[in-house]
Amino acid sequence: MTRILYQWILPSPVPKTINDNLDSYSLPFRSILYRRGCKTAQDAITLLLPKAPDFPRELALGHLGLAANLIKSALDKNLKIAVYGDYDTDGITATALLSLALKKISSRVIPFIPSRLNDGYGLNQSSLTLLQKQGVELLITVDNGIRSHSEIAYAKSLGMKVIITDHHLPPDPLPEADAIINPKLPGDPYPNKNLAGVGVAYKLVHVLSSYFPEIAPDEYLDLVALGTVADIVPLLGENRYLVKQGLIQINQHRRQSLASLLGAAGLSERNITASDISFQIAPRINSSGRLSGTDHLIPLKLLLSSASSECGNYAQNLELHNHRRKHISRKMQERIESQFASRDPLPPILISLEPENHLGVAGITAGHLTSKYYLPAIVGAIGSDSTTASCRSIPEFNIVSALERNKDLLTHFGGHKLAAGFTLKNHNIPLFLEKMAALAESELSSFSLRPSLKIDAIVSLSDLDRSLYRELRKLEPTGEGNPAPVFAVLGVRAKNVSKVGKHGEHLKLIVSDGTNSMPGIAFGLGSLSNAMPSKFNLAFNFTENEYRGRKEFQLQILDLQPI
Repeated sequence: MTRILYQWILPSPVPKTINDNLDSYSLPFRSILYRRGCKTAQDAITLLLPKAPDFPRELALGHLGLAANLIKSALDKNLKIAVYGDYDTDGITATALLSLALKKISSRVIPFIPSRLNDGYGLNQSSLTLLQKQGVELLITVDNGIRSHSEIAYAKSLGMKVIITDHHLPPDPLPEADAIINPKLPGDPYPNKNLAGVGVAYKLVHVLSSYFPEIAPDEYLDLVALGTVADIVPLLGENRYLVKQGLIQINQHRRQSLASLLGAAGLSERNITASDISFQIAPRINSSGRLSGTDHLIPLKLLLSSASSECGNYAQNLELHNHRRKHISRKMQERIESQFASRDPLPPILISLEPENHLGVAGITAGHLTSKYYLPAIVGAIGSDSTTASCRSIPEFNIVSALERNKDLLTHFGGHKLAAGFTLKNHNIPLFLEKMAALAESELSSFSLRPSLKIDAIVSLSDLDRSLYRELRKLEPTGEGNPAPVFAVLGVRAKNVSKVGKHGEHLKLIVSDGTNSMPGIAFGLGSLSNAMPSKFNLAFNFTENEYRGRKEFQLQILDLQPI
């Protein structure tokens, strides 16, 4: 199968009035600002220099005051409190943040993360029973709980009070918790509906700080940045402010646990960006939970620790787990891809449910399939009685809505439009496969499935200089909702083309227009090394590559079109 060809969406000219309003910036940067909705100089300032929220923190997010009073009462009575998180980076950082803040007041705080492989997502009765036996009387969820009706009822039956903090879409009716903090609750006045789970936990800590001066909320902004970027929520407005401030802290190496993690990963000397969180840091935090049912607490223990030697040991363990995770992922991707290699055309949804699939990397593998073939994908592991799977999708197919329409076959499901997960009994697999394939066929048959690539500005290689790079840095942190700018150069040629990477999966080259030239790297396009067109248009991100202390500008190539 050939690689997917993008549909380029070229930029329209910036209207003269707007161009004049933005005349303090370079022409390429004006085009970028215009694509992001900036029409005036003030619009640009608002985007580039996000401010701290100025709305009343105690009243802006529903139930915050009630939850804070419940926590204060529990702390005053010296009750045991459990902070029950999720096993991804958002959930782990949220658990660490709230636990560290509460530990400033009480030693009777139990941070808890379920095992991805043994317990599955969210609350479960066996874990709640365990916590009750440890004397927990107040349960606080972070990044989960909003759909756990029966589990919350069970916790209440054990005598616990329950506070839910979550950011996932709430059901109707809501669980019967003592307090629910979620910006997506119907009628909730909080303006930022896109807080990550760690962002919601941070808001709760903010309110608690008004009761307990020992708590300094802003010292946890590094954890907020990690979880917010990792959970792929829009980096706009308040989220952008929180991440920007958190990245400052990360780069100041204030927290020993993160300094050790960066050191083990070989990242200590570089300026950490949101992209580094996405592709370097978050995968390491997630690695232990993906591979082991017994080592899943290592990343939480790391973030809770401040002892140098202890943090170093945890960080080295995560590094080893991450190397193993990469190996398992690659082998599983190769095996599953081979199953689709002879199918032409491909099915409308790629599904692999097999006993040998590793559940810990199912989501990564599904994401790889979706990225490579631009189709929704489901990858899961068949167990003795039930199958658990992860899903990734494309904008044309709402995967969680598809699961909702098949919920009668599922024992559990949840997620977002583009990423979800579920569990079902094995005897329901044949009917589930049939119904999902039919649904995908029905919804996708009218589309010409090609991913779009929005070009922010058409430039020449001579435009790509230090001055433009400094302007681009003002857009950081980039990510969901504020993507790294995509440029295009037209009619260029390639020199010194070679494969790089352990398996020759990447392409390295020099791009030239006859007068100017610049190095480029094309991740995942190593197969083009022997089939480069003589002349082509190129879409890319303009980056600075740092290797062994040496920095140089580089084109991070996204696509090329022969001409």
